[in-house]
Amino acid sequence: MIKTDKINQNIDWVQVTDCLPVEKKTLKQEYHLTTEMLYYALDHHERPRMEYYDDEQILLIIFDVAEPTRFNGDIAAEPIGLIIHGNTLFTFTANQTNFVNPLIRSVVDKLPQLQRDNASPLDIVLKTMYQLAIQYFDYINHVNSIRTSIQRNLRGRTNKAAINQLLNLQTDLVYFLTSLSANNDMLTMLKRKLGKTLSDDDNDALDDVIVEIQQGLSMAQMANQAAQQVAGAYSNLLDSNLNTTMKFLTVFSIVLTVPNIVFGFYGENVKLPFMDSPLAWQITIVITAILVVVVLLIMRFSDFFNR
Repeated sequence: MIKTDKINQNIDWVQVTDCLPVEKKTLKQEYHLTTEMLYYALDHHERPRMEYYDDEQILLIIFDVAEPTRFNGDIAAEPIGLIIHGNTLFTFTANQTNFVNPLIRSVVDKLPQLQRDNASPLDIVLKTMYQLAIQYFDYINHVNSIRTSIQRNLRGRTNKAAINQLLNLQTDLVYFLTSLSANNDMLTMLKRKLGKTLSDDDNDALDDVIVEIQQGLSMAQMANQAAQQVAGAYSNLLDSNLNTTMKFLTVFSIVLTVPNIVFGFYGENVKLPFMDSPLAWQITIVITAILVVVVLLIMRFSDFFNR
């Protein structure tokens, strides 16, 4: 779907969402975008990058944004495409990243009237990327709060749901780390290639975005390390529980072996003490109990239960 809007009197805004093949032809014919540009902008697996086409004076930016996915409400990262061609701003989003367009409108509406009237497409792009960068903070803090809750219950009974939740958190953090690192590389390249041609205000805005991305990257790295430590603690706890279970089963099997030995002897057709006594059954029970106690004492004094 292609939707056109105006940010101010000088900037035309073309919103492209889930672009269809027939709409690609429109973008090529009416807006003179090349096949290469559209390929980068519409590729859902494209990594963050920037390309500046000198001949056409077109700036292409691919930026990863954090977004709620369709997978059980987890958080992941998806790319969006931003193209600046003269006074025209193109935004390329999918259905799951379409929240970017209302965000851009919100950014524009919050600008003072004079600043809004004099804004350039790059101003809007930089301010939007700043807002998208700080959105990572909320998601990372949400991951940390869930991880803290799991960690708080670590001494309690482990369950499959907590382990699966911890696995999802680690997956989210991998997405965040990869996306934030790629965004940082892209912005650094943008600064290096176009920094000298940008105004002081645009350079300051670009620096602000880079700072926020790097801060988000640092937060994601710390959150990932903390999640790995909790996962390691859970693994150790599960190993300890398994060892305790195996130890219990070992003791139980040894204790159950003693009655089999005693009753097995008295089940044979050989002369044994007390076999003709009217209390023979009770005597075998007493012998069994004494032997079980002896076995347990041997285990205790050999420090078997504390290993």
